[in-house]
Amino acid sequence: MKSSLKRILACVLAVVLLVSLAACGSGDTTSTTAAAGGSSTSGGETPDKEYPTIKVMMSCLNVPKDVAMVEEALSAITREKIGANVELIMMEYANQTQQLNMLLAAGDDSIDIFYVRDIATTIGLGQALDITDLITPYVDSITEKIGADVFKCSYQNDRCYGVPRLLDMASTATFSLPASIAAEFGYKNGDQISLDGLDDLFEKVHAAYPDIPIIGPNNGTCVFADTRVDQMGTSSYYLGVLNDYGQSSTVVNYFESPEFLEITEHVELWNKSGYYMTDVLNVTEAPIDLIPARRCLGCFASHFSAEMNGIWQSDNFGEEMACLSIYENAFCKTPTTVFCVNPATKSPEEAVGMLALMATDPEVVNLMINGIEGVHYQVLEDGSATYADGVDASNVGWCIGYSWANLNSTLSIPFNYPADYYDQMIASNTNALKSNAFGFKLDTSNITDEIAACTNVYNQYYKALFSDAVDDYPEMIKTLQDEMKAAGIEKIVAEKQAQLDAFLGK
Repeated sequence: MKSSLKRILACVLAVVLLVSLAACGSGDTTSTTAAAGGSSTSGGETPDKEYPTIKVMMSCLNVPKDVAMVEEALSAITREKIGANVELIMMEYANQTQQLNMLLAAGDDSIDIFYVRDIATTIGLGQALDITDLITPYVDSITEKIGADVFKCSYQNDRCYGVPRLLDMASTATFSLPASIAAEFGYKNGDQISLDGLDDLFEKVHAAYPDIPIIGPNNGTCVFADTRVDQMGTSSYYLGVLNDYGQSSTVVNYFESPEFLEITEHVELWNKSGYYMTDVLNVTEAPIDLIPARRCLGCFASHFSAEMNGIWQSDNFGEEMACLSIYENAFCKTPTTVFCVNPATKSPEEAVGMLALMATDPEVVNLMINGIEGVHYQVLEDGSATYADGVDASNVGWCIGYSWANLNSTLSIPFNYPADYYDQMIASNTNALKSNAFGFKLDTSNITDEIAACTNVYNQYYKALFSDAVDDYPEMIKTLQDEMKAAGIEKIVAEKQAQLDAFLGK
């Protein structure tokens, strides 16, 4: 790892001595760098070589100060391997959906590589480049690193539209709160709890801490994933699902399912009991800002391991956290988060080459996740990583440890996790139940309008159910159900069922 750093710094120094690079974030699509080993001209000058710049989306809580440093370290590698520089388009997580939508709607090359959680809809909107031919030279190496079953999930109608993220494909909903408070009531990090158990825990916590709301938002919402159902390619909107942990083969309307009705019973109780933050739908701060300051006591999330999620939160929140797993079982669903190439890119070959590096190259992946060794992180004797000397969460210059926001984090050094963290994740993917629809890729062309209309209904009503904003739950649930039907949920369910039947028939 130290030798890698020396090579990177040497490359950086050479570049600085030879030529002045274009300013970071200037928006230029090419950068000029002296050609290594180039012959001198008659005037004694070394001919310059122009490299395209590939703009890559990166998630963060707050934009870190060392973006330019990491960009240049990456570019020193990518110039050699794919003939391109890298610019990182930093997106603060609370606003990244809106920011990405704006960039894609612009129809230009303001971003080249991005990730989405709903690849089917992205394909339907024409926002993902068909890279079938361009990806061909990299298929074998990508398949080796992420697995053939995962890679196939980026294909639709035998065409490839990106590379799926390799992460925890089997996850369960969780609730996190400070470990000291959890311990007061007999819980520790990684413990199992049910929805009924949460009712009981919340009641006791509220009695002990009546002035602090229990439930705050995570990334702008208090909605927690119902990890008992497979949403079959429509991201987090529940527009036609398989229940029974994906073991069913019958697509149902989630908003009239027993799972939905059970959850709404609990969230109604939590609302009426005063457990939510006041006006929580308009709270935009992240848990890292809210929980340590005791503006709220907890938040929902999902993870393949509640224990590991608690470890991550403890490091990032600055206090020990206890993450509790809500559902006992986890099952593997088709990965819908896919890294794509913008159809408007001016450098499609280099962009696809960068995608391949993000899937297969440990040096590139580790730089993107952990930053620069000795500056942002150091490697411990057990093979895991932690902050570099003199660095902690308050002053680190990189959005370190964001494994969930990268394409293939399993190639990186686990940061503030056990050294076998990624081994545990891969074992979870291997050993968990697989949905009957694993590998299914929804073709939305016949239901694009219905998906858009139902998504609008979801955004209008569903999030509100998980908040303090509802006075009459039965009325809002009935309105949600009726408007989903009017928007075309039954057509979506029927279309999914027909495609699933064809998929299972294959």
